Amino acid sequence: MKIEKFGNTRKIRLLPNELLFNQGDEGKCAFLINQGNLDVIVDGKKVENLFEGELFGEMALILNQKRSASVIAKSSTELIEISKTSFAEIMNEVSNDLKQVIQKLCEELSKRNSTDLIIDKKELDVLLKNENSTVTALTRQIYFRLTNSTNHPE
Repeated sequence: MKIEKFGNTRKIRLLPNELLFNQGDEGKCAFLINQGNLDVIVDGKKVENLFEGELFGEMALILNQKRSASVIAKSSTELIEISKTSFAEIMNEVSNDLKQVIQKLCEELSKRNSTDLIIDKKELDVLLKNENSTVTALTRQIYFRLTNSTNHPE
């Protein structure tokens, strides 16, 4: 793993098969995939692939919990680290209603075997209408994970 620092931003480069973090590790940041792809491993089983443009690691920050999965580079990968403080700043710009929805979606996702949707897609789209693009993408990604998997990744 190679880490480069640019002011308050850190760029992380991983080689194929290199571990980013283990299930059970402290969640101190989230990551945005700038290039490459990664495997998500839960309880020793591969449950998902993550690709360029995806944000992950947010559940540990939102729920204030340890990592729910291990993440390993599938190919050469470049990540942008989003610190807990920076992530909190992004979330502080979100309406209280959306914060509650994101929290509840993450709680359901963390159960791993739940597919209970607290909101339907149309209601979610209305709620996201005036939110910033980063939070909109994050919320849609969490919603997608919940609706399409029972092996919910980090």
